Amino acid sequence: MSIGNTGIIDLPQPKRVSLSESVADTIAEAIATRIIVPGERIVESSLVEKLGVSRVPVREALKVLHAQGILTGGGHRGYRVAVFDPDTTQQVMEVRLSLETFLLRDAIQNWRAGVEDPRALQKPIDDMKASARAGSLRNSLMADLDFHRAIRVAARNPVVGTLWDTIARHVLIVFNFDRYRDEDLDAIPRQHEEFRDQIMTLIAQPTTKLDGLYAALEDHMLLIERKKSRRSTVGL
Repeated sequence: MSIGNTGIIDLPQPKRVSLSESVADTIAEAIATRIIVPGERIVESSLVEKLGVSRVPVREALKVLHAQGILTGGGHRGYRVAVFDPDTTQQVMEVRLSLETFLLRDAIQNWRAGVEDPRALQKPIDDMKASARAGSLRNSLMADLDFHRAIRVAARNPVVGTLWDTIARHVLIVFNFDRYRDEDLDAIPRQHEEFRDQIMTLIAQPTTKLDGLYAALEDHMLLIERKKSRRSTVGL
């Protein structure tokens, strides 16, 4: 579907909080769900019309996404959706793993101390189940991101948390790449329940060191890619 002069009829509407950031989130979400595809031209006037906002927040949102590398071009040439090549995708995953290792470490410590409640992880899982029942890939992606955002919030680490926020849009887009996405939406909440159970075990064992968090996160995030890689190898 194009977002040119004809526009998009099913582009999700932005929330009216920090409008330029909300518009940027809306565009990133549309890219993640392939409403807007890599290489596609972004027409500012079309966004203004379809989102029902003024040019100022749209222009600011496009500048933010351009600065983050999600859009290319700019100036008189206009913007296009960046093509996430394998190297860029790998860089996003490596940064994400590093940041979330720190966040998970701090979150577990806060959960152990009782200053945060690990039950906050349940709502995103419930949302994943509801998304699976509705067959909504978009809602499943958002719930997946919300699960990891719950860890980010529980960590109470403003520096690493801000860095995580910066790449959250990249993560959302990468989530929907074929090699990271599970076509079985019912499997996604099960995978997160298993990871949640690992976290709960660590919380219940306050003397256990947290040295293996990077590996645990890597296993969780790359589960689908590794499964697909094994199937591809078997099929050779």
